[in-house]
This record gives sequence, C-alpha cells and structure tokens, in this order.
Amino acid sequence: MVRVPAPMLATAGPAPSDDDPRYAYEWKYDGIRCLAGISEGVCHMVSRNGSSLKPAFPEIAHELLALAAGREMTLDGELVTPDRNGVPRFSRIGRRLGVMRPSQSLIQTVPTQMYVFDLLGLDGQDLRPRTYLDRREHLQRLPLPHGPILLSPSYRGIPVSRMLEVAAEHQVEGVIGKRVDSTYRSGRSQAWRKLPLRRATEVVVVGWLAGRAGSDVFGSLLVAAHDPNGHLVLLGAVGTGFTDAARRVLHHELLALTTAEPPVAGAVPSSIAATAHWVLPHLVGDVAYRERTASGLRHPSWRGLRFDRSPTEIKVPEHN
Repeated sequence: MVRVPAPMLATAGPAPSDDDPRYAYEWKYDGIRCLAGISEGVCHMVSRNGSSLKPAFPEIAHELLALAAGREMTLDGELVTPDRNGVPRFSRIGRRLGVMRPSQSLIQTVPTQMYVFDLLGLDGQDLRPRTYLDRREHLQRLPLPHGPILLSPSYRGIPVSRMLEVAAEHQVEGVIGKRVDSTYRSGRSQAWRKLPLRRATEVVVVGWLAGRAGSDVFGSLLVAAHDPNGHLVLLGAVGTGFTDAARRVLHHELLALTTAEPPVAGAVPSSIAATAHWVLPHLVGDVAYRERTASGLRHPSWRGLRFDRSPTEIKVPEHN
C-alpha cells in the first residue's frame, strides 16, 4: 500500500525578481489541498492535515484509479469547485466538505476537479529526492487531463509580475513560485513561495474576542459593514495583522466604547455571542482578505484604522 506523505508547504514572502531563472510558476488555486496515493486498486485521498477526503469526493477517487490504470503512484494537487465562469471558489467546495456520502445530485450540482501539480512516487520509485523539473517531467508523461483530473500548468521564463497580473485578470487566488532545483520535503519550505492576491475593504469595529489565556489585550476584532438595506451586519473576526503596540493602543480605545448589546442586525453565531465583548460602532478599519463568502471575510488581516472615514459610509463588499 502506498503511504501518503505529509505535504510540502509554501512560505509567504517577497516575490522573486522578474529575471530570476531559478523559479517556475504555477497558479495558486482557491481550493483544498489533496494528496492521493493509488496502489493495488485502492485510492487514498488526504488533506494537508491528514484527514480523509475520499468519502466526500468519491468521483475524484474513481477517476484517479482510472488514471493510474493499475500503476502505483502518489500525486499532490488541489481540489477545486469552479463557478459558472470556471473560476475556483472556496465557498463552493465547502458544500462538499464533510458530506460523507454525497448524492449524485450534489456531485452534479457542485462538480469538483483536481489540479495535479506534483508527482511524488511512481511504480514503487520515490521521486521526492528528485528536483522539481525532474518530477515535473515524469508528471507530464501521465495521460492528463483525465476527466476531472487536470494537469496544473507550469511556466518558466515569464516575469512573476506578469503572472500576478494574469492571476488578477482571471480571478485566480495567486501564484506559487517553485525553485526548479527543489526536492520535495514535507513541511514548510522557502523553496516554494506563495504569492497570494489580496483584496481590501473598510470595516466597522463592533466588538472583540479575548486573546490567549493571560493576555490583557484582545485576540481578534469583530467587524461589520452596512448591507444594501443600511443594516450593520457582522462580517466575522480579524485576528492577524496587529503589532503588540497596536493591540495595546486599540484595546484601550475599545474599553472606552463598551456597550452591552451587539450593535449589529440579525442573529449572532452562538460561538461568537458566548464570549463577545461589544463596542459602539465608532471605529473604522482597513482589512485585507482573500474572498467574501456567505459567512463573512475569508483570511482577513488588519491593516490599520481609517480616521478619514465615517462608520455610516462603510458598505459590505461584493461577493467574489
């Protein structure tokens, strides 16, 4: 049986220079990381934290077995669920996660694809010690595309600035720069560099959640914005992007704005309501984020207060 290894993870960092020949570039998809091991007619699919993905995506497991055609292989890729324009949306794949026995109706309504970007093993041979270019050469010999199993393209000789421009034009999540001489090692690596595209929006601070035990400042801010009807609605919590000094200063301001009732319209999720500290909606901040979903902002990061904006001006960003 093929043992599925832990994934190699990219590290955030500055983009390579446009003329750096050491990197190949791939698209950063807005989906779920999937490592698949196929051997003796059995397919194992696991997420980056080792959870089984096979029950939720049986059609992908079926196609991977057909792709292998009796061969033993280990693949690394991304599961995505494109919208009607073909753009992968994380919010859509959430409809499939955790569904242990998806109906044919769900499979047809929320079809999934797998973009394969690395080949870690083939016919009993461990390819992880090989370079990226060598592994890529082996990968390109596989009969892809095969149904929903697609080959993720790789680009060399194109300036990374142009790659990011194209990603933005086509609403791709970003770009991954991979050293062409890199071997495959589980865990985070500087040899793979993630360059995500980020959106920004203004938000109204409406509360805060406590930080780690023993901390005397907030852990995350609760933020909101006005919907088309003028109601202030919760967009979720922002817990990253603050310096220690900024947390202390902002926490002092929050204490001066304390209020007993949530200043937002609609029901507040019980997971937040149980521990939230609410404040009057007087502060406006700037937040970077990946995507707006039905539940709020995905991967938000604080960028700072906006003293030039009134809370009444702040509108909910459009859905991506």
